[in-house]
Amino acid sequence: MRKLFRCFLTLFLVLFCTILLFLLIMNDKFEDVRDDFLLNDYLNNNDEESKPRHEQNDPIPNETVTEPIILWWTPFTGDAGLYKKCGDVKCFFTNNRLYKDHDKLQAFMFYGTDFKPFDLPVPRKPNHDWGLLHEESPKNNYLFSHEEIMELFNYTSTFRRESSYPIPTQYVDSIKWLEDQTYFVPIKEKNKFLSELSPIMYTQSDCDVPSGRDQYTKMLMEYINVDSYGTCLHNKDLPANLRDPIEGMDHMEFYKLNAKYKFSLAMENGLCPDYMTEKLWRPFHLGSVPIILGSPKVKDFLPSNHSAIVVEDFKTVKELADYIKYLNDNDEEYARYLEWKSKGVRNQYLKKELSEREWSVQSNWEEATINFIEGFQCYVCKKIHEKNERVRNKKEPVKCQATKDHYGCPGPVSYHDDGRRKEGGSSSWDYEFKKSKYLALAVNRLISLGQNFSKKDLFQLAKIIKDELR
Repeated sequence: MRKLFRCFLTLFLVLFCTILLFLLIMNDKFEDVRDDFLLNDYLNNNDEESKPRHEQNDPIPNETVTEPIILWWTPFTGDAGLYKKCGDVKCFFTNNRLYKDHDKLQAFMFYGTDFKPFDLPVPRKPNHDWGLLHEESPKNNYLFSHEEIMELFNYTSTFRRESSYPIPTQYVDSIKWLEDQTYFVPIKEKNKFLSELSPIMYTQSDCDVPSGRDQYTKMLMEYINVDSYGTCLHNKDLPANLRDPIEGMDHMEFYKLNAKYKFSLAMENGLCPDYMTEKLWRPFHLGSVPIILGSPKVKDFLPSNHSAIVVEDFKTVKELADYIKYLNDNDEEYARYLEWKSKGVRNQYLKKELSEREWSVQSNWEEATINFIEGFQCYVCKKIHEKNERVRNKKEPVKCQATKDHYGCPGPVSYHDDGRRKEGGSSSWDYEFKKSKYLALAVNRLISLGQNFSKKDLFQLAKIIKDELR
């Protein structure tokens, strides 16, 4: 009988290993097929839109332009042609591609989400600078996670403090706004609401994102109650007038609801250094303690050293849940996390960031009247004039070139069963990240050749690079 059992076990293991090997091979083949399908989709697309717009032989506008031209290659500001004064200098801003060959053209601007590697102003001329504005997470465009793309730009404006014109506080109106207590709910009242509400609020309708926040939250729910109002892990309904995922989140009634909660899950869709959105700052404004899954450098910006709970500080999800339960049951300890709301923001770095930025989120809060888009445009304009001045004085222009640190977000992540983080997310996000790497290498190589190229050229080279790296 024992001999028969061993034979059966051996047969089972052989069969199991065979099936596992088959699945691994099929997965690789599926990825190849998916890449080939994507490639063929572009190769077979012969409509007008598939032809690079910069190959069209349209005439250069006859209009006389007296200042450097800065062209938004990805239309963003809506300016067909407009002079803008930036301090003591001016530039001509436009989104009209007919100016691409104008002798006054000196810079191209790109908005990251709309950046397409097969639609670029190439061949690139030595005197043409490139500027990148990208305040969004890598979920919108993973290309900027790679050095081969970032080094193509001379000027950048991103959430990273290392960028040329950094905007990490793009969602913070002011210190006054953070300290505001319009919606603040005292702890005793918050405790009363626990009879109908969970200690923690979660509101996300953008599910299965690269940060794995839904996976982590689902594990957290095994140890402590969480009210999830969005479509992700939904277990509680918002009032009908608050269900719009955009307008509802900025509604006064939503603010009042959020303020009742002791804790709010502040989880970004990307874990990038300095990437902090309204998911983080809204709870601070409302007086709910944020539980943060996001920027690994977020502590540099917190209102005080005791104002938020950071997921990375806990080895396991159970350890985090136990700490939240402890705070929920101990008013005195919990109160320490809200102390800054009455005593004021303690973080001098955050104060300095907000006081020294020349732009504002809402002009009625601060004296500044420009937004960061206008600020970045003027930054580039001034840099162009500085470069021209050095050339006139027969001096070598100062070289400005972005690095990976100007954006450079990590790839997708997921979590072990106990909440410890591991590299690699869902198969779809892993695929997007890998594909972006092949495209980044391909576009960098093609631009360095100083030639024009099409979608077909780009995707064929990306496929070759993929095969080289396998």
